[in-house]
This record gives sequence, C-alpha cells and structure tokens, in this order.
Amino acid sequence: MKKQHDHVFRSAAAVVACATAATVAVGCSPPRSSATAKGITVAETSAPTTLDPQGSSYFSDRFAWQLSYQCLLTTTPEGKVEPQLATGYKRSADGLTYTFDLRPGVKFQNGETLTADDVAYTFDRLKRSPDGIAEELFPTLEKATATGDSTVAFHLKRPDAGFVNNMANPLVWGCAVMNKKAATSENMATRMVGTGPWAQESYRPNSELRLKRFTGYWDRKTASENLSILYVPGASTQVSDLQAGAVDLIFTGTSSARTLSGSDKFDVKNVPTDSTIFLQVNNLTKPFDNVKVRQALALALDRDSLAEQAYSGGGARASVYIPGGESWAPAPADVPYSTPNIAKAKELLKEAGHPDGFSAPLMYISGYDPGTNDLVAAVQNQLAKVGIKIQLDPQERGTWGDKLTSAQYALSWNAQSYYSNPYQYVQPAEGRQGPVPDALRKLLEAAQHAGDQTAYQQALIAVENWEAENVYPTLTLLATNTLVAYRKGLSGVEMPPSQSRAFLAQVSRG
Repeated sequence: MKKQHDHVFRSAAAVVACATAATVAVGCSPPRSSATAKGITVAETSAPTTLDPQGSSYFSDRFAWQLSYQCLLTTTPEGKVEPQLATGYKRSADGLTYTFDLRPGVKFQNGETLTADDVAYTFDRLKRSPDGIAEELFPTLEKATATGDSTVAFHLKRPDAGFVNNMANPLVWGCAVMNKKAATSENMATRMVGTGPWAQESYRPNSELRLKRFTGYWDRKTASENLSILYVPGASTQVSDLQAGAVDLIFTGTSSARTLSGSDKFDVKNVPTDSTIFLQVNNLTKPFDNVKVRQALALALDRDSLAEQAYSGGGARASVYIPGGESWAPAPADVPYSTPNIAKAKELLKEAGHPDGFSAPLMYISGYDPGTNDLVAAVQNQLAKVGIKIQLDPQERGTWGDKLTSAQYALSWNAQSYYSNPYQYVQPAEGRQGPVPDALRKLLEAAQHAGDQTAYQQALIAVENWEAENVYPTLTLLATNTLVAYRKGLSGVEMPPSQSRAFLAQVSRG
C-alpha cells in the first residue's frame, strides 16, 4: 500500500478523536488569549502527534515542522526545485551519487553550526523512522556520508530522478535536517531544533505551540516577532475565535467562509492545492478488466460538474493525475479520456459487450469530509447516464483501508495529499490492482533514469498520458482548494499549493 494515500484520512481521524475528547478533557481546548500587536495567532484543526519530523506520516503533523525545520532543497509554488540549506548539488554521470554543498554559516536554533555530519546523521536516523518514511520517500538511498565539513554525498542503489524532488519537500517531510547534538540529547517529540525562521518558545500538547523570531536565521527574518498556533478542533469555534479577535487567521471550509466573506472585518482567499481526489479502479474485477469499460467510465464523468456539485463555493476544481500546481503539467483538456463524452462512453460499453450497462459497487469513507458524500452521489448520477448503475458502499475508515490494500473492491473513492515528487502521483500502488503492464513499467523506468528535471517532467507526462489512455491504475477527478480566512490588515497571506505553513514567516499586521 502506498502510505501517502492514508495520510489524509488518518489525520482526519485525529481531528475526530480530539473533537470527541474536547467534550471531556481540557487538553483539547486551547486558551482564548487575544492576538498580540507584535505577533500573529493562527488556529489549526489538528494538533501534531509529535514534533519530531521523522516520527510520523500524518499530513497535519507537518504543519508544525515547517515552521522550524528546513531541507537541503525546497520547491517553489510553481513546482521548481531550488537550493535551501544547500547551495547546489552535482549528479554523477551514472546517476548513483548526488553531492551537496552546504550553505556556509547556517545556524541551528540552539546556536550550533550546520555541518555535513548533521546531514549524514539526519538520514541515518531517518532509516529508523517508525512509519518507514525512508523506505517510502527514499527507497533507492543506500547511505549518506560527510565528505567534508560542508559537503555530503548521497549514494543510491539505482538511478532515481525523483530523488531531488523528495529532498525538496516544502512540507519538510522526510528531508528535514536535524541537529545531531539536539537529537541525541533532547526529546524531539516535544522540542524542535531546526534551521528555520521560527524558534520554538513553548509547547502545550493539544493546546498551543508558541514560536519567536529566530534572530540567527540565515535568510530573510520573520515579518512578525511572535507566532502562536492554537489547536481548535471545531470549525465553528475557529470562526467564533476569529470574530472575537482571539486568532488572526484560520484554514476553513466553504460554509465557514460564506459566514465570513460578507464581513468588512475579514478577507477570505481560495487557495488551489495539489491534494487530489480520485477513483481507484480495480482491473482484476469484471467488467473493469476490459479497457473499453474503463475508458467509458472516464468519459462519463464531468469533472467540472463534480466539483460544483460536491464542493460548491470553490472547494475543488477539475484535475488529472498530475495536478495543476505543477506549472509544466498538462491541463485536463489535453489528457486522453479526460473530457466528458456521453455518446462515446455508450459506444465503448456496447463494444465491450455491455449495451445496457452494468452494476458495480463504489466504496468510500462515509462522512470523510463535507464533500465526500456529495461527490460519490454525483458520480453515481453521472454514471447512470451511460447505464453504469453504481451501488454506494459506505465504509468505516479501517474497513475501507483494509479492503483497498487487499484489492477487495471494484471502485473506490480515494484521496491523497501533496507530493513534492510528481512521480508519486502516477506511481501504481502494489496490491491494489493487477500487475503493472510492461509498457507502463518501461515508461516509469525511463522517468527514473531521466538526466535532468526537464527530461523527468516530460517522461512523467508520457506516463500520465498512458495511464489516462488506459484508465489505470486510477482515475483522478479533482484537486481540492483550501480557504484561508483572516483579519483585514494582515499582509503576506500567500499559501502555496503544497499547503506549507512556511508562508506564515512573512505574515504581519499592516
């Protein structure tokens, strides 16, 4: 099972757990202190399960890590890989060694200077991650060695053009550089010691994380002196806190945004993200073992209509395998079988031996988010127009996950969060469908052997086109949006498609 597909629904479970606990325990209820003139206060729905950037695969945990930790490289909102803690890297001719030059004079928040030993230690420690992060993100990495005080060599088992993309994750997942001294002497689960612009000041689990400007930061200093993150599970409570002045900014849904958008005290931004929603199509089950049936399925669905019906108010938009946050990615209209065509879908079903259509179950997590139930109902209605009669099959999270990973389904709703490595948007997940066809495997291998980012991107477009043509292994429908509501007078509210909270470093009052 490709773990990343779990991160969205697992973090949502944590939200539910905290919301339930809040009725009986003070630990999930943050203080209602009002925002200060020298700082900003932000509400997050889900508290981190750990502050250790190697200790969890939960998507929501990363929102805290991004404030204090950084990677050797980073990815811009346009999808371009750029230097961060490293000034650059060299790739060996055989593609098996990447040598990074560290930026001089970088300090950790405990005063220690960044060295190659810290980087080598970081990736050695990552191998012991309880969630297997190293195996998921860096399956080709053999070892990292310090080749000098400020140079680090990464040795790969086989070529992997996506290696640098995983090293450039703006969510700092898997690539956060840690200080060896701090990591071997302090409790990283409750204490962050990174190179980023914010230094941790205090932390009350499930309640509040306080940070202050790191005066020794190597790059542009934070626009505000202080940052306070309050953990508030309830959407309505977040809105009330914003209205009362207890917080300055929240990440909200469409219904809450409508409540705030009519006020002259608040601004609301609709931010396109690269988190996607898709159908898992099991080609081991009839009739989905027939490519014409899968193509008919794709042509019967109108992505724009699905977005409007399930996420009215701009909560989602049409997407294909590689989401639009990647500036080089093709638009849905330019990808095979991604433009609705009811007549063609009916013709394909007839050719496949199903002139009157057929019935099939569609499993999903009931009530996963405000749009899921509406989405699967809309899919059901659209497919009925070509004779595909869908039986909706709501599941509990655990049961849904078990059935998905063991391929005990015909069609399944699924969702995934942002990937810094676009290869992961098109990589088949073992066990969920039939063996990867040879033609696709060759295209995937060609992408991994690409010599530079441009060649890598073109190879991934070829993979996407093949998968769309064959509607295998999935059928991507939508990319979700995030709504950011904040008090008027705040500047610098520019969240990227990755949803990285690093942008908070440049948010200030007026």
